[in-house]
Amino acid sequence: MDSKLFIFISASITSLYWTNLPSVSVTLSLFCLAACGLVFNKTRTYAFALIGISWMASVGHWQYSLQLPLTQIRQAVWVEGRVLSINHQVVNPRFNLSIDKIAENSLLIPRVVRLSWNNAPWHIQQGQHVYLLVKLKPPHGLANEAGFNYQQWLFSENISATGYVKTDRGNTLLLAETSLRQRALNQLIALNLKHEAWIAALTLGYRGLLETDDWSLVQSTGIAHLIAISGLHLALVASMSYFILAWGLGLIVSRFYQLHCINLHKVALVGTVLTTYAYSALAGFGLPTLRAWLSLLLLACIFLCNLNLSLRRVVLLSISGFVFLFPLSLFGLSFWLSFSAVLIILFIFWCWPHQSQGFNVVSSLKVMIKIQLALSVLMLPIIAWQFAYISWLSPVINLLAVPLVTLVLVPLCLLAVIFLALWPPFAHVIFNWVDALLSVALHYLQQTQSLSWAVWSLPAIPMSVWLLFLTAIVCFMLPNIGKIKGFCLVLFLPILSYAFTSHNTDWQIDILDVGHGSAVVISKQGRAVMYDVGAAYPSGFNMAESVILPLLKARGIAQLDKVIISHWDNDHSGSLQVLKNKISVAHILTTDTTCRLGQVMQWQGLSFTVLWPDNPTLHNDNNSSCVIHLSDGQHSILLAGDIDASIEKRLVEKWGDKLRSDILLAPHHGSNTSSSAPFIHYVSPQYVVFTQGFMNRWSFPRPEVLRRYNDSSATLYSSSEVGQVSFIVPYKHKEPIVVRTYRQDIYPFWYANFPKARTEP
Repeated sequence: MDSKLFIFISASITSLYWTNLPSVSVTLSLFCLAACGLVFNKTRTYAFALIGISWMASVGHWQYSLQLPLTQIRQAVWVEGRVLSINHQVVNPRFNLSIDKIAENSLLIPRVVRLSWNNAPWHIQQGQHVYLLVKLKPPHGLANEAGFNYQQWLFSENISATGYVKTDRGNTLLLAETSLRQRALNQLIALNLKHEAWIAALTLGYRGLLETDDWSLVQSTGIAHLIAISGLHLALVASMSYFILAWGLGLIVSRFYQLHCINLHKVALVGTVLTTYAYSALAGFGLPTLRAWLSLLLLACIFLCNLNLSLRRVVLLSISGFVFLFPLSLFGLSFWLSFSAVLIILFIFWCWPHQSQGFNVVSSLKVMIKIQLALSVLMLPIIAWQFAYISWLSPVINLLAVPLVTLVLVPLCLLAVIFLALWPPFAHVIFNWVDALLSVALHYLQQTQSLSWAVWSLPAIPMSVWLLFLTAIVCFMLPNIGKIKGFCLVLFLPILSYAFTSHNTDWQIDILDVGHGSAVVISKQGRAVMYDVGAAYPSGFNMAESVILPLLKARGIAQLDKVIISHWDNDHSGSLQVLKNKISVAHILTTDTTCRLGQVMQWQGLSFTVLWPDNPTLHNDNNSSCVIHLSDGQHSILLAGDIDASIEKRLVEKWGDKLRSDILLAPHHGSNTSSSAPFIHYVSPQYVVFTQGFMNRWSFPRPEVLRRYNDSSATLYSSSEVGQVSFIVPYKHKEPIVVRTYRQDIYPFWYANFPKARTEP
């Protein structure tokens, strides 16, 4: 049975590498073949593989069926539903809403949508029932080589649409009753504790109060797992619950002979399951918590039913259950981090089994230290691959932080939550104790950020290389494999090769997906120049932190030699200040200073020629855009900012055939006021890229513009459709330019590029 479960899990995981879903007919055929295979013993193993593939394919088709039809997209609709997100924001909240009705039509299956609301007239809180006028669009996110993949996250969270609430007098709070978890958060915030953000994370698993600096501290110290309520916290609550119940009931039963027939072990076990269920509810039934609770439930059932199952069988049953009950969790990072940690702990106990001789403090400490150090070493390749950094202090910090959090802070927080309902003044006292302890702990944690060597940023290294590195570490930890360990040294060679500098002379142009706006990275031999930097918004979200800096970090670029700002519209320059604060910028060129007609700059053998403006004061902001022609003498790109047809005419008159370029960043995002036919004729681009927002209100690029470019036989790309567009350009050679897009070439998987909307009503 173990092999069949393993094959089912492995077959299900292959869905992570599908670029397309199998069709409905193929999926049904696979189910039928699997059913036939289960009949015969010799084919049952293959049947479990088919079950895994067909199950994940059917999940994909089910998710597609839950997408909103086009009739409910791009227009305002009235919806009724329940707020799912715990929330502290009174102004401009973002929240998940489970919709029961759309346009007065009841839904058989509720849809979860993610909404924002500017100037909400009441405090949106978890549990409220609301009636709102909303404008929705299919789940979509920026698609770039590095940074957070929002669209994949929406898919893994089963969110069918995103949008915003429109201001209308009809928006109504139907039921003001909030959830127990929301009320606990409100009471906690009302205490005005100095470290309420950390206390809310430890107590309720709510991390929305943490600021950017807090997240930076979490990353550099490697303590993220301690502020997310998951298996570690649930195991602690389960242990405490079992001990208290068994001890308390034992005192009662021992005094009454008639009660000696009660099996205290089973009663305490059932009580522990119920207690941890309540704790999971307090944590909002997050997937990590729910997975841990289901594992506990499985173990409890095994003990209660006196089943004799091997640890391997239990683990395989647990993972198979997760894949069946929560298939979308396969596409989220938390599942893989939890899954990896559990496997590593099992591996540690298998390699170095602990010989128990009764409880011993020194022995327990040795086991804890061994587990923590081995976890830190074996999780290192996984963390480095996913987050592109190594925290050298993390093992030491966790040795101290894990017992402090699990044995002191979390029990105190839970005790305080209980007293919030029974005796609030005493709860306040306990929270003050926690606050004081956190002040000391955070003070010392913050001191580590001044150590430049504590965190080592890494360039992007492929998963296959990290997998070989992890395999090498595991082989060295395996006992009694003798001379094979010497051969394992070969597995370290791929990652060591990344320590050497590449001598590739090709240069690369990355036109990033920054929504409505532009940001272009020109890189060569580990150095880079930028043209425009994208927008920044009042909410604090900006393209520098979300798109540009992650890409530069992944490329190992620590400084920008030049940043050229075409003009001062927010969508082109809004993130400049954040970028300057986060990375060294040698030179900034703007139309206010040095970007003038006829100027020529040299950079690593590439020529930057300023084609416009002549005098910025004579034109509006768009028409004073800094227009750059970048060339190596063989290949070139024209970066045109937001100029309109009048400036295009002057460029044609001034430069004529010198405008010719292989690549064109389309003027003004594809507006019909730009991209005139004469301009297109003289530029004669082979590739044209439009940078615009998904389903933008101006319908950029305009159909008329697309027709004009199609007449020129250029290959067209829209960043909202294909994501980041990368051009690898041979330096001063006639070889063709290599084009790669994020959604089609770099990350073409079906779940990250999910269908945007159903076409049927």
